[in-house]
Amino acid sequence: MQVFLVARQGATWSVLLLQRSARPELALPDFWQGISGALEPGESFEAAAIREVREETAISLSCASDTGFEQVFPIRPEWRNKYGPEPVHVQEKIFYAVVPGKVHPELSHEHKAFRWCSEAESLALLTFANNAQCVQAVFRALGGAET
Repeated sequence: MQVFLVARQGATWSVLLLQRSARPELALPDFWQGISGALEPGESFEAAAIREVREETAISLSCASDTGFEQVFPIRPEWRNKYGPEPVHVQEKIFYAVVPGKVHPELSHEHKAFRWCSEAESLALLTFANNAQCVQAVFRALGGAET
């Protein structure tokens, strides 16, 4: 699952992006993304979203909203040790949460930088996998969100 924190200033939305530290052992470069993570046993996607935001940024949320967008991608051979022998695909649902302002996250060891971005800025930075499509789903959902 991936979660994007958003804040509104006037009529403009900003989204928080994190720059992931490279993971050569998983063949992953450093790249920009939302807050990502996996489900723990018995955990719902929303609960995982709230937990991952707290673990990776020290920001506490009461809820996260599902954008309705999801993607499925195959597990790479380099990731096999992390996922075990069974699953062949990862299902990633995309969530967002509105925060009261451009909060300053306390980054975990997984990330080396953060940046609050406009939609256009975020699309320019989100070059890994389908992350640009994920943030587009967030901005579509915000179009109908009550604030």
